[in-house]
Amino acid sequence: MRFFEPFELPTEPAIPALSVNVRDFGAVPGGEVKNTDAIRRAIEAAAQQGGGRVVVPEGVWLTGPIHLKSNVELHLEKDCEVRFSTDKEDYLPPAFTLYEGMRCYTYSAQLYAKDCHDIAVTGEGTFNGQGFVWWYLAAMYRRGVEDMHEAGQTHRPLEARVYDKPEDGVRPGLLHFINCQNVLIEGCTFSFSPFWTLHPTWCENIIVRNVKVFNPYDHAPNTDGCNFEGCRRGLLDGIEVDTGDDAVCLKAGRDEDGREVNRPCRDMVLRRIRVNRCHGGITIGSEMSGGVENIYVEDCRFEKNFIGIWIKTAPERGGYVRNIEYHDIKIRHLWREGICFTMGYYVDDYTPEREEYIPAIENILIDGFDCEKCQTGISINGLSGHPIRGAHIENARICALENVKTSNVENLCMENVTFK
Repeated sequence: MRFFEPFELPTEPAIPALSVNVRDFGAVPGGEVKNTDAIRRAIEAAAQQGGGRVVVPEGVWLTGPIHLKSNVELHLEKDCEVRFSTDKEDYLPPAFTLYEGMRCYTYSAQLYAKDCHDIAVTGEGTFNGQGFVWWYLAAMYRRGVEDMHEAGQTHRPLEARVYDKPEDGVRPGLLHFINCQNVLIEGCTFSFSPFWTLHPTWCENIIVRNVKVFNPYDHAPNTDGCNFEGCRRGLLDGIEVDTGDDAVCLKAGRDEDGREVNRPCRDMVLRRIRVNRCHGGITIGSEMSGGVENIYVEDCRFEKNFIGIWIKTAPERGGYVRNIEYHDIKIRHLWREGICFTMGYYVDDYTPEREEYIPAIENILIDGFDCEKCQTGISINGLSGHPIRGAHIENARICALENVKTSNVENLCMENVTFK
């Protein structure tokens, strides 16, 4: 290991042996009756007895948002589908959220937890977010997101950052756990998310294992597969993704709001990632103002993405990306770059006004990289006076129309790299 420092991997949450069934609290299958209150009562009953497993059996179960509590596991049995309501009013009152790396109050995520410990979502069933009633907002409205960014830049109080109308253009995620400890997400399929699909935020000791994320690639905007934001001591061990944005992403807040929060994403192991169609296969950023460091990625197989390994940030982000390792990455049929590190994401000839807001990217190792087809093999672009430092690419085979494109780079090392 060149840059990554091993740490003690996370352990599973402690869930008591108690088990309750949502049917016993009045839940009705079939997909027509909303079971929001029945599922809430089941979770509360388990929590009041010290915690346990809340079982959703075989069948289709319609519900509004589900809010977990400490010491509770939500378990979907085989052939179970939890289908979330398409009525936007069901996701109000607004809940505290991070949206594109910025703090606000907006529609509750469909699976939501805040300030909890020892929680789990497990099973062989499917969560269906029915996101088609939300996706159009991305094309029609952006005013809420723009106002949110201004609010973060000017330190507007959180209680004044409320976006609870469709014309704000702010959508709920499918799973959003905030500031939770000892978290397990295992086995389930997550589909048709309104926005980011799995979004653990400020969580510590977290495991995501053997899950699937399926969102329509062509018309489900911003439906990232799994975004760890400001998390610490995490393990992603097995994910299959086909979605309309990045597959797996590490984030740490956006611009001034992210710098104020200052919650780095660090000490993460990501492995056994399988992707068919997405934007970035494994991505860091672009929201990374709190910093991303000490990350180990291995055993990834990507096909039909835009970009394979992607580190993206912008001149005003601040923060850092450092001490990152990638091992055993195999890719087929990329539309763009096999490897892309950029400090100019969505920026053309931008000169930052404040030096301290310029991000740093350094100490990146890619060892064992096989890319069968792409437009550009390696693209590494820093900023004038602020180069990307210490990128090492070893044991790579790349078939590309354009081999290497770099600017503002220091200490780039390529060893045993072949182009075809």
